[in-house]
Amino acid sequence: MLGVDRILVVVDQNEAATVVLEKAVALAKAADAELEVIHVVYEGIADIPVQDVDHNQVIKTYALQAAEAWLEDQLDSVRSKVKKLTSAAIWNKDEWLGVVHAAEVGGANLIIKAADRNDDGLSIRTPQDWNLLRHSDVPVMLVKANAWVKGPIIMAAIDALNDDQAALNQRVLQEADNLTSILGGELAIVATYPLMEPWAEPAIGIDFARLKDEIEQSARKGVEKLTEAAGVSYNYLYIEEGRPAMRIRAMVEETNAEMLVMGTVGRTGVKSFVIGNTSETILHYTDCDVVVLR
Repeated sequence: MLGVDRILVVVDQNEAATVVLEKAVALAKAADAELEVIHVVYEGIADIPVQDVDHNQVIKTYALQAAEAWLEDQLDSVRSKVKKLTSAAIWNKDEWLGVVHAAEVGGANLIIKAADRNDDGLSIRTPQDWNLLRHSDVPVMLVKANAWVKGPIIMAAIDALNDDQAALNQRVLQEADNLTSILGGELAIVATYPLMEPWAEPAIGIDFARLKDEIEQSARKGVEKLTEAAGVSYNYLYIEEGRPAMRIRAMVEETNAEMLVMGTVGRTGVKSFVIGNTSETILHYTDCDVVVLR
């Protein structure tokens, strides 16, 4: 089981800050974890080279002090609720880079950040979010601006038919199981397999009903193998036929899952600019709290 003993919380000066802190505090209290709360600051005017160096430093210092004062106001009511809380305003042009560095320096094993919303209230992923997900070495939790329900369903999305991703799948299961225990919820597992095309059966002579049953049984065996290796037990299992992003989204909605835990394959070089079409599609369409591991 993966431990959660130091949580890095990223807050911005908007209405989502309160809910992000509330969720982080709830998680920290349940896990007996420490919190580090950061606000990443940057003012482009302070880096204009034609200006006097001292003048630029004054702007930077003022911006950081203002951010620290705002942070203190936000944290006054929550400091007494957790065993240890530290905070800092961080100067970085790229928020995601500041967050990754803070997580490394502080030894965080979970990052919590608010998911941005569009005009319809649905979750959206910003370029800063994508970069954070691509480069963070610890799980990243993107949360909605609403409180968790009591006894939440935590859903783990795994690829039960891909032995190459067994280690990642086990980590996803362990992370989901840990969060389920901390939040007093129920663990659901969803595994998908490719959509069958029965209209092609007469042309190619394949018994699709039999093939579908064989694939589903193979997926179930894969889940059992992975959960046994991960030391995880679950409450619900869904083996779904179809495109992963669409079926996972549907199961999140049908079960009213509060949180989806999923993995994505880490990449290097040019390929680090994408985290996988399937993962990106799932993140784009799923409107719940998500935890991403790589």
